[in-house]
Amino acid sequence: MFIESFEVHYFKSLQDFKIHFNSDINILTGANNSGKTTVLEAISLWHECFSKLITQTKSKEKNYRKGDWILGPSYNRYFPFDQINSVQSPNFEDIFFQRDKRRKIILNAIVNNRLGEKIEIPFRIGSSGSNYVIELSGYSRYSHRKFNDFFLKLPDSISLVYSSPVASINTFEDFVTDPNIRSRIIERASFEVLRNRMYKLLTSPDPTVTSSFISRLNYILFNNEKELTLHNRSNIQRDKRVLINYHIGKGDVEKDIALLGSGTLQIIEILLNLYQPGESLKELNLIMLDEPDSHIHRDIQMRLLFVIKQFFQQKQIFISTHNESLIRNADYQNLFHLSGKSVDEVKSISANELEKIAPRFKGLYPMPINTVIRSVGAITGLDFINAIECERLIFVEGEDDARVFNRLLKLQINNKKKYMFWVLGGIDEVFENINAYEHVFSKIENGKSLWSKSTLIIDRDFLSDEIVEEFKKQLFELKNLVTNSCSSYTFESSLFTDFEKMAKLVTKFVSETKNKVDPDFIKDNLVKEYKDFKEILKERFNTKFIETIVYRYQNVRNKTDKLFKKNRIIDKTDIQLGTVVREYIDDLFQKNLLYKLMNKEDVGIIINKVTSYYDVTFSIETDFIEIIKLVDDSTWIQEWDFINTL
Repeated sequence: MFIESFEVHYFKSLQDFKIHFNSDINILTGANNSGKTTVLEAISLWHECFSKLITQTKSKEKNYRKGDWILGPSYNRYFPFDQINSVQSPNFEDIFFQRDKRRKIILNAIVNNRLGEKIEIPFRIGSSGSNYVIELSGYSRYSHRKFNDFFLKLPDSISLVYSSPVASINTFEDFVTDPNIRSRIIERASFEVLRNRMYKLLTSPDPTVTSSFISRLNYILFNNEKELTLHNRSNIQRDKRVLINYHIGKGDVEKDIALLGSGTLQIIEILLNLYQPGESLKELNLIMLDEPDSHIHRDIQMRLLFVIKQFFQQKQIFISTHNESLIRNADYQNLFHLSGKSVDEVKSISANELEKIAPRFKGLYPMPINTVIRSVGAITGLDFINAIECERLIFVEGEDDARVFNRLLKLQINNKKKYMFWVLGGIDEVFENINAYEHVFSKIENGKSLWSKSTLIIDRDFLSDEIVEEFKKQLFELKNLVTNSCSSYTFESSLFTDFEKMAKLVTKFVSETKNKVDPDFIKDNLVKEYKDFKEILKERFNTKFIETIVYRYQNVRNKTDKLFKKNRIIDKTDIQLGTVVREYIDDLFQKNLLYKLMNKEDVGIIINKVTSYYDVTFSIETDFIEIIKLVDDSTWIQEWDFINTL
């Protein structure tokens, strides 16, 4: 099970807040006071409400049967201020938004059991004197039958562990009971019982648990280059105090774990929360790690995050951080950026689209993670650091291309690669400066050189298939650069390579504002307008216009001769090129391959003519990306398959 989404109303700094979680790892980022810890506390308080209200009925009532578990009868809803342990607040009013007790807090979780079944559990918190009044919100509408069928291990179906940064531990620690341990964990004082928890781990009846813990601890701390060994020097049957010692390496003497550094204690605390010694797994297992990166070196943070990812199948993990290193090493789908607004709806930054930036932009395209890192106190050169740490650097001609390809890459299931885009500003930039890019990017390495992670996507313009394929071949053989392109003149005109799927996309676009749309009507008119556009293109491709294309071929020939030297991709004289271009254009018209001649403005004109039948305006500049956002598996065009190789 996992919490799919969580709503917070009138709690602390959050007035009207909703966040959509992952089932595995959720990393909350943002500047100080942006609400990261508040969200963790809200979830913790929701769990405490569940634990305090869960009751088994002793008789049959109207809405439930005898023996059913319910979330609180009316008499069991008053709780003194000092009995609420999941939220740290010095005063009674502090948990209410703007400290206004008149506004009741709502904490609403939608829980998913991973089988597609969901249940909504909302709690309402008010005040009465010095008591909090906690009750199920919308009690009369609640299905007790569904609740009892959904959770199979009631009343002990949910566990929650809350970990705060640990700078040091107590010099001495007495043995305590299991309920006391659980209480200290909920109260965010787990460091006070750290030895007790380690004792349970080291005396576990399953030795593989202990060995796994030690193995992961040494990997995180030392990358297995050193070995920290833990020793239990006490017995709960005879001793009052818990004694846990350690030594590092063969020549080290045993010392009490209180002498460990704060970073090492922090790692032990986090791992104990993941292993939860002495606790069996529940149906919903929530782990709250509040700033786990405190006191920890950058390399250790990387290894810690790697280990945390190994636990998500059994637990839903929530991490708050404003540490740049941890953010950079996280997958985009695991990152949630909190803006600090009291009214907000938050999704993973992987759902964010690239923002449109100024025309004629060149260079590294700003990615969604930039906003996150800058908000936590970024450094200069941020974009280039992202490029160094990405899995793939993609050269594109224009900034619109970056936005389109970024969107289509998100459709790849389980693709966790990090991409960066370098906007060239046109294909001529490749001809003129590719040697400079290769020279510089080959020298920049982070495991692999930036050049070895680069690929190029270009428009064909009016170049023939043979010339483009030869150009791609030479770039790979001489520059080790993989190049991709569609067979169409521009990426936008690739839509016309599949009228069936294009019609579905246009239908979806129109359906955003119109209720009744006929997909067959859309398709028929797209085909008609496409055929009719042939005459417009013929008028455009007059002698003078073809001469400009010939000049374009000459320019490409001269620049590629300089780039590839003896490996010529166009071996024609000026006169021969004139003949080649005319024959190529005539062949395209004869075969009705108009998409090889249509620019993006032409695409916009045709789509707008079709959508105008429904009084919907289409602009290629602003709405093409909206069309791309509607793409799914059923509307994926074969021309785009090269994107799946990036």
